[in-house]
Amino acid sequence: MYFCPIRNQFLHRPSQPTTSNAHGQLSPPLRQPGPSSVRAGSIRLPRNIVVIPQSQSNDDALAKIETLFETIVDAVSVGGPIIIPYRRSTNAQAFNPTASVPNPRDGRHMDSVRFPGRNPQELRRFEALFRIIELSHEALLSGTLITKRNIYYQNMELFRSQSVVDEMVDNLAFTLGVGRGDLNIVATAKGLIAGQVKLMMRGGICINCAESSDSGVLLPSISAVDRIDFQSVKWLLVIEKEATFRTLSASLYHTVSRAGSGILVTGKGYPDLATRKFLATVHSVRPRLPMFALVDFDPHGISILRTYQYGSQRLDHEERTKVPRLRWLGIRSSDVLSQTVITQDLSANSQDSQSSQDLSSQESITYSVDTFQDERPAKRPRTRRTKSHASDCTSPLSDGDREKAVSVLRDICTTARLDTAGREHKLELQRMLMLNVKAEIQAVDEFGDITNWLDERLLSHSR
Repeated sequence: MYFCPIRNQFLHRPSQPTTSNAHGQLSPPLRQPGPSSVRAGSIRLPRNIVVIPQSQSNDDALAKIETLFETIVDAVSVGGPIIIPYRRSTNAQAFNPTASVPNPRDGRHMDSVRFPGRNPQELRRFEALFRIIELSHEALLSGTLITKRNIYYQNMELFRSQSVVDEMVDNLAFTLGVGRGDLNIVATAKGLIAGQVKLMMRGGICINCAESSDSGVLLPSISAVDRIDFQSVKWLLVIEKEATFRTLSASLYHTVSRAGSGILVTGKGYPDLATRKFLATVHSVRPRLPMFALVDFDPHGISILRTYQYGSQRLDHEERTKVPRLRWLGIRSSDVLSQTVITQDLSANSQDSQSSQDLSSQESITYSVDTFQDERPAKRPRTRRTKSHASDCTSPLSDGDREKAVSVLRDICTTARLDTAGREHKLELQRMLMLNVKAEIQAVDEFGDITNWLDERLLSHSR
C-alpha cells in the first residue's frame, strides 16, 4: 500500500499486471518465458510459434513515478517549490547512430519545470507535464495502454496541439530513463502488416494477417502481443511507400511469391516507434529470418532505411528499435542506370562544348567509386543518353533533396566506425549528387508490376 497524491488516498499496488479476455473476465498474470522456453504453461508450442518476452521496465517506470510523487509531497509539506526534472534533446547533428561509445556532448541537458512558475508559460508547462505523469501512472496501475492522441483530446485546452503531447511524452520517458511504451503510452497505430503470420494478443484476440484486405492490418504495439505464429514464412519485406504495400498486398504477393511465403510491412514513410519496435522484436526472436527493405532511390529513402537500421536522434534512448541486419533490397543506382545506355560521343567537337557541359552537370558523368576501393576518378567523356524504357524513370534532385543528402552524409561521416552498409549508403548518396538523379520504387516495375523484380532479388539473396 502506498499514498497517491493525485487521488489523495492510499492504494494497493497490483503484484502483477493482468489482462482481460474478450468477455471482460480477468486472465491470470502472464509469465516471463526463459531464453530457451518453447512452452506456454504446460503446453509445448510448435517451433513456428514464438512467445514475446514481457518488458520488466514497466515496474521500473512505476517506481520512478511514485518516487517523483513522494518528492512532490515532501516539497508541499515544507511549503517549498515543486520541481519536476525534465530532460530534453536539442542537438540533432550530434547524433551518432553507429558510435560504439556514447558521445558526452550529445546535445542533451537537464532542465526542470517548477510550481509556482516563473512565468505563465512555465506554469502551463508544469500543468501539462503533471497531467501526462498522472495519466501514465493510472495506466500503469490498471495495466492498460493509453494513446498520445487520447491524451491530447482529453485536455485540448491545456495542450493546445498534438505536437506538445508528443514532445512531452518522449522527453518524460527520456528523463526517467525508460521507453515510451514502458509508460504505457503508445502512439496511434500507423504501420501496416500483411502476410502469412498470426499475432496472438495478450487479451486473447488473434489477428490473422493473411486474411487482411489490400489495405493490410494496423500494426499493434508489440507490448500487447503475446505470441507470433510465423507459420512457413521465408522472408520479411519492409516497404517505404503505402501505395506499393497496398499493391503487393492486394495481389497476395506474400503468398504467391516464387521466394516462398513472406511478410509485408510498411511504416508509411518515416516509421513510427511501434513499427520499429515490432521489427526489432521479430529480428530478436527470429534472427535467421531474412529481412529486407525496399525504398526510393533518393536521400529520403536512404534516410528511412538508416532509421530502421540505426534508429533516430529524437528516440535514440528507446530500446529494441534497431535492426542493423536489415538488408537493402533496392532500389539502387544500378537498378536505375541499368535502364539507360551511356555511349561515348566520339564525333563531338568544339561546337558542342556547351551541350557537353550541360550534360556533365546532370547524368552523363562517368563516376568511379570512392577512396574505399582505391580507384581514381576517370575523365569525363562527352556522352549521349538513350532511353530503353517506355518512360523516363528518373528526375533531378531538388534543393531540398540535396540538403537532405548532405545531412545524411554528414551523419555517416561522423560515425566512429563506418560499416559496410554505411559505406554503401555513402557511395549511393555521392552518386545521386554527382548524377543529379533520383528515382522512385516504380522505376523498376514492368508497366505497374514489380513482382518479377522482387522475385529475382529475393531469390538471389536466398541462394
